[in-house]
Amino acid sequence: MTIIKIIDTFTFYGLDVALIAALTAMTVQICKITFLKNAQKKLLTFLPFTVGVIYYAAYAALINWSFSYLLTEYVSVLEHGVSVGSAATVLYVLYEQFVRNKKSASVSEGIISTLIDGFVPTDKIEAVAKQIAEAIERDVTGNGALHAAEILCENSEGELSERDVELLSKLIIETLAHVNAANKQ
Repeated sequence: MTIIKIIDTFTFYGLDVALIAALTAMTVQICKITFLKNAQKKLLTFLPFTVGVIYYAAYAALINWSFSYLLTEYVSVLEHGVSVGSAATVLYVLYEQFVRNKKSASVSEGIISTLIDGFVPTDKIEAVAKQIAEAIERDVTGNGALHAAEILCENSEGELSERDVELLSKLIIETLAHVNAANKQ
């Protein structure tokens, strides 16, 4: 897609779509960090488009002073609503790539985060992964799995059995060992 086509798209849909897209992006992010934080990622994919259609429908009904407009021009409303969702997704990606200051997590923390996802509450994953990575790095006795197991027990809200914690901590140690061995070669 060339820059001319992008500009043409916004001139066709108008500034209203861009502004509603910004509102949609903010709404979706608020939903993701509040009541939808435990929702499946696959379902969250459609959220900007759904919210975009709802917001654009409300906007169209308000601008035209008629709810019957939504029924007679439903194709246009859906088209513009999906465009709002698309623009909201683009705005979110731009924010994530260029504006947001991400915490620089190490490779170990990223691996640990992936392995403990689903066993530790979502809002604690990064902190717990960092704790485990630091405990393993500081460990000189060879008991890294034991330290990881202790941290997992403290943060798993009792949802894991002792056997699960033991296996998960050993999996973390083995995975990190293989990654470190592969990086040295």
